[in-house]
Amino acid sequence: MFGKLMWIGGYQILESLKNGPLRISELKNKVPLYGSAFDIVLSQLMIIGLVKKYERDGEEYVELTDLGKSYPYAYYGPAYHHGPWHHHGYW
Repeated sequence: MFGKLMWIGGYQILESLKNGPLRISELKNKVPLYGSAFDIVLSQLMIIGLVKKYERDGEEYVELTDLGKSYPYAYYGPAYHHGPWHHHGYW
């Protein structure tokens, strides 16, 4: 379950941050992840070094790191997924 959450939610956060830093409140409104799901995905993206969080003028912002900017999104997004049956011989 968490794999799909990271896969889809992570892709949506990375895509939202492609155009520059966003306030966390703005990002929460753009991405359809709610409550702790948003926190888990954002934390995982920060742990693996694709996203960083900083504070400016009393607001928390999130932006892509250099690694996040050069990350091959094709491996993270929905187009890469083949479905659960792909490697199980159901075809």
